Amino acid sequence: MTSFLTKHSTIVLLSGLVSLLILAWAFPTAGLKLGITFLLLSFLIASLAVFEKQKKAYSRGELTRAVFIRNAVVEISGGFIVMLLAGLLGRNAAEIATQQIGNELVRLAAGIAVGLLVGLGVGLLAQKTLRRLVDVSPQG
Repeated sequence: MTSFLTKHSTIVLLSGLVSLLILAWAFPTAGLKLGITFLLLSFLIASLAVFEKQKKAYSRGELTRAVFIRNAVVEISGGFIVMLLAGLLGRNAAEIATQQIGNELVRLAAGIAVGLLVGLGVGLLAQKTLRRLVDVSPQG
């Protein structure tokens, strides 16, 4: 099951996002609940991928049990903190950057672009930081 999710996680998440957008358009009052559900599903898939990577290294004998547990906990909790931080910083930066824009469509596009750039920056910084804490680098 986890190998299926890691191989096809992009397709699963994109189809989930499309269905989320369709459902949010059809049922506007449930948009927040659907968004939270999508974020939790994304986090679950990412956590399973991290666990599977660490489990492979442990089964090859590259890690001890304590290092395996530590690496899995650090990567999963670090991923949660990074998602939270990227969301908060991206939202605040987009709000600040789009205050002076009058056109709603341009404001929406600029807000999404700024939020994505801030989230990408936080992700890259976190990746460099977490790489120093975790013993096993990702296998291709």
